[in-house]
Amino acid sequence: MTDTMTPPEPQSPSEMPQAPEMAEPEESLAPVPEIPEEQEEPTQSPQEKLTDIPTLPTEKGKDSGLKKIADDYVVPISESALAEWKKVGDEAKFKEYVTQVSMGLYPALAPQIQAGIPTRFLLDPYVQVAQEILGPVMTEPNWSDPKWAVALQGGQDAKTGRPSLMPLNQWRLHVMSDPSHGFAASPMGQQHADNLIKAIHSIMGGRS
Repeated sequence: MTDTMTPPEPQSPSEMPQAPEMAEPEESLAPVPEIPEEQEEPTQSPQEKLTDIPTLPTEKGKDSGLKKIADDYVVPISESALAEWKKVGDEAKFKEYVTQVSMGLYPALAPQIQAGIPTRFLLDPYVQVAQEILGPVMTEPNWSDPKWAVALQGGQDAKTGRPSLMPLNQWRLHVMSDPSHGFAASPMGQQHADNLIKAIHSIMGGRS
């Protein structure tokens, strides 16, 4: 007969049931995307930036050089002569040549031209006065034409008695009175004519 009251003998640790080992959770973190490093734009100096601006190529001997010099000194020059000077390719020498020619063409302006003032600058006041008076009927200034050339020799030097530039107030009267300038067809000329007719009618008591 078995003694049921006797407690069972204790089991050794190796015989005791072991709890199942818990597997360590594997790290399942999503990979963190790499943030690209912000690249610094290379800084440019103002001079470097200017060099990036596209420019039109400059043609050697282009008319904008030699032709402009001749125009500034109001010296007529043929295309063949201009082509020969372009072959020389010396603007300083060409300017010296044009200056001498201009002094011969416009002796009244020779001292100012020799001092380095372009002839066109010296003649511009006469052009502006004519433009103001004639408006749209004014023709292109041609200083070899008598109607324009008179401005260059219409005056008299008080010291030497030689011909000199015409005073601007005298030039104004000349432009208005010389028929070759066409003042009568200009807006100002027509206005003057209308005013004259009205004045005559007023004097005559409105009688036609």
